[in-house]
Amino acid sequence: MSERGNEASALGLAWRHGRRSAGRGEWLILLVALAVAVAAVTAVSLLTDRVRSAMVRQGATTLAADLRLSTRAPLEADRARALAATGVETAGVTVFPSTLSDDDAVTLVSVKAVERAYPLRGTLTLRRGPPGTATETVAHGPPPGRVWVAQRVLDEQNRGVGDRLQLGDAELTIDAVLVTEPDRDPGFAGLAPRVMIAAADIEATGLLGFGSRAEYATLIAGDAPAVAAARAALDDDLAAGERLQTPAESNRALSRALSRADVFLDLAALVAVVLAGVAIALTARRHAESRLDEIALLKTLGARRGLIARVLAWQLVLIGVLGIAGGLILGAAAQAGIGRVIAGAFEIALPGPAWSGLWPGPIAGALLLAGFAWPALARARRTPPARVLARALADDDRRAWRMHAGAIASVAVLAALATRDAMLTAWVLGGALAGAAALALGALGLLWCVERARTGLGGRLGPGIRLGLAALSRRRAASVLQIVAFGVGLIILFLLVIVRGDLLAGWRADIAADAPNRFLINITPDQQPRVADFLAEHGIEAPAFFPLVRARLTTVDGRAIESDPALAESAGELARRELNLSWTDTLKADNRLLEGRWWQPADRGEPHVSIDESVAERLGVGIGDTLGFDLAGRTFTTEIRSIRSIDWSSLEANFYVLFPPGFLDDYPSTYITSFHLPDDRRAVLGDLVREFNNVSVIDIAAILDQLTTLIDRVSLAVELVFGFTLAAGLVVLLAAMQASRSARRREAALLRALGTRARWLRQAVVVECLLLGACAAVLAAVVAQIAAVVLATQVLDLGYTWRPGVWLVAVTSATIAIALAGLASLGDVLRQPAWTSLRAED
Repeated sequence: MSERGNEASALGLAWRHGRRSAGRGEWLILLVALAVAVAAVTAVSLLTDRVRSAMVRQGATTLAADLRLSTRAPLEADRARALAATGVETAGVTVFPSTLSDDDAVTLVSVKAVERAYPLRGTLTLRRGPPGTATETVAHGPPPGRVWVAQRVLDEQNRGVGDRLQLGDAELTIDAVLVTEPDRDPGFAGLAPRVMIAAADIEATGLLGFGSRAEYATLIAGDAPAVAAARAALDDDLAAGERLQTPAESNRALSRALSRADVFLDLAALVAVVLAGVAIALTARRHAESRLDEIALLKTLGARRGLIARVLAWQLVLIGVLGIAGGLILGAAAQAGIGRVIAGAFEIALPGPAWSGLWPGPIAGALLLAGFAWPALARARRTPPARVLARALADDDRRAWRMHAGAIASVAVLAALATRDAMLTAWVLGGALAGAAALALGALGLLWCVERARTGLGGRLGPGIRLGLAALSRRRAASVLQIVAFGVGLIILFLLVIVRGDLLAGWRADIAADAPNRFLINITPDQQPRVADFLAEHGIEAPAFFPLVRARLTTVDGRAIESDPALAESAGELARRELNLSWTDTLKADNRLLEGRWWQPADRGEPHVSIDESVAERLGVGIGDTLGFDLAGRTFTTEIRSIRSIDWSSLEANFYVLFPPGFLDDYPSTYITSFHLPDDRRAVLGDLVREFNNVSVIDIAAILDQLTTLIDRVSLAVELVFGFTLAAGLVVLLAAMQASRSARRREAALLRALGTRARWLRQAVVVECLLLGACAAVLAAVVAQIAAVVLATQVLDLGYTWRPGVWLVAVTSATIAIALAGLASLGDVLRQPAWTSLRAED
């Protein structure tokens, strides 16, 4: 017969067997497992890309744009034309200090002149009436001749909405109170109350002339390719002192939130791949076992080994085509449905799916079939013809380990491509392999204990219990495999259902409900104890007060910044603005020492400093290097003794540079503090300002609300993506139960044929499944707890608290669920005559 004829014959045999097997359900199990695996990978791949895009878009509201170009002068016309050619939108922003004066009040303000298109991302919140009245949101800047001001400006200048405000040479109408703006600087540089005007009114004010201190920025927004093109164009010609920023780069808390969300979503994609391999491996083994008799019969009729291999390969191809097609449809539908839910939560249009992201699904299906299904079929291909007379599986496993090693390597490569994070892939796959090994060893130990208990108790146990314990001992290898399979599925479920909630709670805890939302600055040393008493009298927990002096950084390891352009460029804002210096003898809880040592008694009064790690990185300095400062005309040089990591998400007062007590005592200083004030107690601030009229109150509640809302929305996206992976974990549990269903049915039928009572069989199944479930659940809980601690501390940088009560409920529930599933899977056998079940197996 020709080669083409051989292929046609093999395809025909494969097709006919597929039709027969589909009716009996053998193909159906593998087909469904493959479809769910492909659907999981497809949905997670499409959805994670869409959610990442949505999170970046949501994060852009904190910058009012997708990209921000900071310059020392207004953007030149040729650069503006180059940006326009990339297809992005732009809006110019100019920020400069000024003063407003009333008859008896002078207010230092931060003037922000914006073009009408501002903001390109996010909205502004305005109020037309007194505090407490309704607000409105707008997506544009003020019109010419109008000004929007912070409430503090109205209070200090004794003005109201509709009044006229003199700003430089221009007289503008107060059109609204500016409640929030998307890109408000949360740091100390943005402490002055805001006055927002139209860019067209700058010239009329006469405030910007030669030598004026102003900051210029061009906001950029558009679709991802256009923004990427704009960034590439700008990166090529950035001048000294210019800076490009993304939302994450401009906001530490946002960067931390997006980084953790990315890790969570990568975990979802990776877990889906691992679960797919487990489900395919379990169902493929069952499918291969169902083919042994047919392969033996074909060999007795003269079929060559090559023909059998082609038949099996074609069967796998048919299963692959149907399963992958079904999985792609199911995955696309699932991500579309979940995407609509996420879009509603984000309150923005979720970006459409990039259909190029479909590739992981088919590749995952092909790799999983080739790596996990084909080894089982290849082993079945070596079945001897004598099996027709005596059922015995060929026991040649010499090359099986190579095939499975190749499958695991394929999954690892696919997982690395899906997550784009080799370290995360190594952590999870390594943990999965170690967990599976621990489950197998633990299962062997528990089964040994069960066998010892059965032997010791002997006749004191009922017939049903003895049958169940004997079944575990008789099928030791199958029982270990089932415990490992159940355990892997339960580990994933425990991590997704329990640990996920704990980790997300720790993530949200970064922005705690009682996080400081008000700062007080300019507190004089003699006022500090009186301000503390005032806060205590009004029921506000006594906050910590920190001394503060302002100085300029002038030298780095002996090099003068002003005469070293490269050093000035790397120093950036550290050199352009005065730095807030402070001192303390105690390391704060939100500071962590990375290098060096903290202050000792001998350091008091010495010219030593502790700096933040970002300062060390930007300046290229380390322990033993020096920094020079200019403080009110007096210069001094200090030695770096330690480097710290600061948790800026605590929202407490923190400092890039800290001194030991005693060194800055002779310099004039003020104090700063922060505390949490509920919204219904805002009146306390008015009383405080009236009593201490030089103290400035900084309200960051709006910024805090913005970050909290962002984290809540991102958390919802993560939960929904993990929900789909949760479904994949349930499929693994189903596959594990189905893997031994045939053997259990045949054994139950034989026992019934020998006269065993149905009640004893039900007891045996319950006992066996309860023990299997208990072993798997306990071992999975231990492994999941260890994995949770590793993920929290090593990958996500979060705290984790063990909750034994929750774990007890989870283990008990999992044990009962597995027992019920086992009983349900054999329910039809226990109700049928023994000869029916035996005939169904032949």
